[in-house]
Amino acid sequence: MAIIRENGRFRSCGDTACLGGSALILLFAVGCVSTDEPLFGGVDAPDLRPDDTVESTVQTSAPVITGAQGEAGAAPGSEPSQQVLQLAPVAAMPPAPPAPAPLPPPPTPAADPCGSAGLLLCDTFENEASGAFPALAPWLPELSGCGTHRVDESGVSVSGSKALLAVAGGYPECMLHARLEQRDEVYLRSWVRLGPEPELREQYLSLMELGAREAQDEPELRIGLRPAGGSLCASAPGLDVSVSGLQSGSVTGCSGFAIEPEHWYCLQAHVTRQARSLDYELSVDGTSVLSAADVRLGPNWNDRSWYLKVGRAAYGETATGSIWQDDVAVSQEPLPCGP
Repeated sequence: MAIIRENGRFRSCGDTACLGGSALILLFAVGCVSTDEPLFGGVDAPDLRPDDTVESTVQTSAPVITGAQGEAGAAPGSEPSQQVLQLAPVAAMPPAPPAPAPLPPPPTPAADPCGSAGLLLCDTFENEASGAFPALAPWLPELSGCGTHRVDESGVSVSGSKALLAVAGGYPECMLHARLEQRDEVYLRSWVRLGPEPELREQYLSLMELGAREAQDEPELRIGLRPAGGSLCASAPGLDVSVSGLQSGSVTGCSGFAIEPEHWYCLQAHVTRQARSLDYELSVDGTSVLSAADVRLGPNWNDRSWYLKVGRAAYGETATGSIWQDDVAVSQEPLPCGP
């Protein structure tokens, strides 16, 4: 049995006499087929899909057909160079899973990270001694019993070749400290990079703080990271801002912005303080992710001196993990991340 295309139509033919001219022959079966059988009966083959392979073979002599006994012969009156199409179904392959979206590149750092107007403090750590706690002004001396923060010269940095590195849990007192005197409005900036250790995303970490005491962690405004399994920010883990020493105790704002490992982020904060309240806004790479207004302060905030704390503090956690910070600055005017 053969299927013949003639004048744009297909018809069936039981013998070879009807295979003349330039017919296009589609072979659907091989072997003994009687003319009273259904045309497509007994054929158990998958449907052809758009991505199945079609094998094409060009005959240089008369087309070959198979007779009732399986013998091959040339059809009378046929022409050379006929084309025979054989359909070869291919098993469907499962679609490949989509590739994860790549992280956007961090913004280009400013040509001079410490060249902005209104600076109160700025450090790229390029002039600090490698392997030591930063000792140049305005940083205060390292407190005893710490040893968790050092200047790293491995090349993991935003500008230059050095950055601040913390690799252990650490108390807030072991962070870098600087006194800001009486300021009603400040802008903060620090580039932050997490190492590959998974423990860093399983604990509560503080990265920058503003407090009323040098060696005490209360009262404070803390910018840090909350894990997914924590009691706070469980439904929106990531960067957070916590303010303690309030009239109502403490309050935590959850941004839901996740910090991915081995990627530099530019953290910026704008804090305005009144006699009994403060406003804040937290931005990442120039985009605001969290803000709050009129946070009511308690009596422990009476001291108008502010202390900046930079580095890493792990509240109630001891797991290790590398955290770098670079191009730390405090200003009375907005601080850029890039040029």
